Amino acid sequence: MRVPFLSAALEWPTGGLLLAGVCFFSLLCGGGFERSRAGTSELVPFRDGTPSDLLSKETFFDTGRLQVPSGAVAGEEAWASAELRESAAAMGRGETVPARAGFKRVLERQPENLVALVNLGWIAQREKGWDEAEAYLRRAQRLAPENAAVWLALGISVLEKGSLEHALGAFAQVVAFEPNNARGHRLLAMTLARKGWYSAAEEELRRALEIEPEDGGAHFNLAVLYLQRHPGAVELARRHYFLAVDMGVAADPAVEEILAEGAKVPGVSKSSGAAVQPAR
Repeated sequence: MRVPFLSAALEWPTGGLLLAGVCFFSLLCGGGFERSRAGTSELVPFRDGTPSDLLSKETFFDTGRLQVPSGAVAGEEAWASAELRESAAAMGRGETVPARAGFKRVLERQPENLVALVNLGWIAQREKGWDEAEAYLRRAQRLAPENAAVWLALGISVLEKGSLEHALGAFAQVVAFEPNNARGHRLLAMTLARKGWYSAAEEELRRALEIEPEDGGAHFNLAVLYLQRHPGAVELARRHYFLAVDMGVAADPAVEEILAEGAKVPGVSKSSGAAVQPAR
């Protein structure tokens, strides 16, 4: 039996005039973990999370300084601000064509405008234009080398392109600049797992749950890792899996089939809302 695993990509921002509101969701992507059972090899899912638990808390878009050229008159700054807000409003309505056009107009006159660069990166990511997204976000990264949100977006782009080494570097920067960024630790874990470094991935998932105990995506992934690497830890896998489902992560028949093969665990059910601390 083969099932795909899910990875992170971008969901369209819904904030009206906010220049930041970014929400990540899961998209199908090939790959997964090998697990041997009865002489067969199969894939089990590995997820980043769900839209509800991945709403971005970074708002650097609406606080980032406009890169107005030296000596620019007030009118130029006012024009750029109005253009950015109008484009952001178009983004909020899901109108990519006018949003892209507006941000590009700003970029033509202000090539180092961080807000325009990153928003164009978000648009390209939404349309799965990973090369275009990476190009915009690398320019943004050079302007804001210590901005964890820019590194996070860049990491997603290169991860989706299959560039694991660059993704590792980007997500490592995220957690270096923001050690308490649970999403950064979760994405770093997913990248480590794709590299086959499961012990390190497990540690990152535990760290994500220390920071954000109600991270459904991390609970789901930790359950998968327990099934993958610790066949005797069915109880822990079961508890983390059903906590993830309670937190809004979609149930997965393949995982439930594997769990059903293990012994029943008293006191653990789909309706369990008890908090579970990451195993050590």
